[in-house]
Amino acid sequence: MNKHWIQDQVAIVCGGGSGIGRAIVLEAARNGAKVVIADIQETAGRETLELVRQLGATGTFIPTDVTDPPAIAEMARQASELGPIKYLANSAGLQTYGTAETTTEKLWDDTLDVNLKSMFLVCQQLIPKIRENGGGGIVNISSVQGLRCQKNVLAYATSKAAVIGMTRSMGLDHAAEGIYVNCICPGAIDTPLLRYGAAQHGELQTILKEWGDHHPIGRIGQPVEIARTAMFLWSPDSNFIVGQAIVADGGLGSIIL
Repeated sequence: MNKHWIQDQVAIVCGGGSGIGRAIVLEAARNGAKVVIADIQETAGRETLELVRQLGATGTFIPTDVTDPPAIAEMARQASELGPIKYLANSAGLQTYGTAETTTEKLWDDTLDVNLKSMFLVCQQLIPKIRENGGGGIVNISSVQGLRCQKNVLAYATSKAAVIGMTRSMGLDHAAEGIYVNCICPGAIDTPLLRYGAAQHGELQTILKEWGDHHPIGRIGQPVEIARTAMFLWSPDSNFIVGQAIVADGGLGSIIL
């Protein structure tokens, strides 16, 4: 893949402070993008920015609550100071647990606000800017749990399934404008969110190994593997892919149990 397409282009990563978001930031920075880290977690965001600077790349951290439209508008304004905005990754997310009986209304609302509504709000404000700048790419991070799921993840699975539908709709609405919208459905990826979830089931390293052993490739995924998928979906090489949910799960979903 020719990486020159992203050289000196502005790429915003919401939730870029840690996990998959951080990996997307760093992969974009390695390939010459001017990266914007938008995250509510200031310590994590500034740590990611320091990693960007260690790569010799250009970047900025903008503290952002992606559920707050005025905060998103201010983030977009500051990001535009780096240059025309061309690329966006929506990676902010919450991992939550509960059934229809045990999920509180607040947990439901919080989960859907961060995992779904935030993507809508960010895209609502940034799609016009990407259009003005000649088009570009948007990648939303969903999950394999938007397609098939475990028990006790009602709000989380619902939010991730809705991201897939939203992505399909946005892809159809904006492809003719040169804005290519797709989502990635990662499986088990070694992120702080996954480690938090694993720790609920037992000793961390034991659970991570057990989960990895379930995969045909014999391990869980690494954030950089999702980041490279995002880079491909941003790139001109993927322009015939529109509104799709790309599954990256190490083959786990292909197994018949």
